[in-house]
Amino acid sequence: MAKIPGRNLLRKSFADKPVVFLGVNSGNPRSVVEDYAKSNKFEWPIFVDDQRETERPFGFTISLQNIYQCFVIDPAGKLHPSPGEDKAIADAVNKYLPEAKMFFDGITIPEKLKPLARDLELGQYEPGIAELAALAAKSPKDVQEAAQAMYEKFKPMAESGLERAKAFEGEGKKYAAYAEYAKVAAWFKKTEYEKTATAALAILKKDKEVQEEVAAKQMLDQAKSLLSSSKKGDKESAPALLAVLQKKYPNTEAAKEAAKLAGK
Repeated sequence: MAKIPGRNLLRKSFADKPVVFLGVNSGNPRSVVEDYAKSNKFEWPIFVDDQRETERPFGFTISLQNIYQCFVIDPAGKLHPSPGEDKAIADAVNKYLPEAKMFFDGITIPEKLKPLARDLELGQYEPGIAELAALAAKSPKDVQEAAQAMYEKFKPMAESGLERAKAFEGEGKKYAAYAEYAKVAAWFKKTEYEKTATAALAILKKDKEVQEEVAAKQMLDQAKSLLSSSKKGDKESAPALLAVLQKKYPNTEAAKEAAKLAGK
């Protein structure tokens, strides 16, 4: 707990740099993590890994005995262990910082758009991209021009998503196509890209394979929610739901994931 003020200052010191500080909590329900972060005023975003998936690559259990394990992921995606003290973390980040680039490099961002830009830099595309598109369509001139320049950076993402979806359709991978179209529709709301994606989704939703995958995914999400609950009764009911999912939708991607969860 004594380290938290220093961790918050560390994050603030790199606020305008292409760096993301992320805490990983393993094995605890979301509600417990939220209460801890709020009561201790911890300002880092936290990935809640209630199923302990992040522990597998490291080969050890994350617990209160080794809570300050620190790693730096460089711009190439390579993982580097780092000492846990604030200065050592800052030194490790600075070592790789010259290789990192911001998504909006080269664009002058007005103060009004900086919070939105930061969210988008962190990959929070929903509803960020839609907000950006709206600002690009109608706002004061300086904001509109910057928003348009920023939005232009995302257009290739929408176009490649639609192309991937069409390719999946051509290969007969209807649910994979559905997932791509759904992503574009969610990220690019109230744009022409959403219209294109939504029209394709309306057709795919009539397909039995897609209907089963969607229904199975909904059951899987419900089971995961029960597993991450702090209530004993919820956790105990999750295995039965996973079993029903596997029996009812045996050939779905969600059934494969349910089998892995049930086997833990």
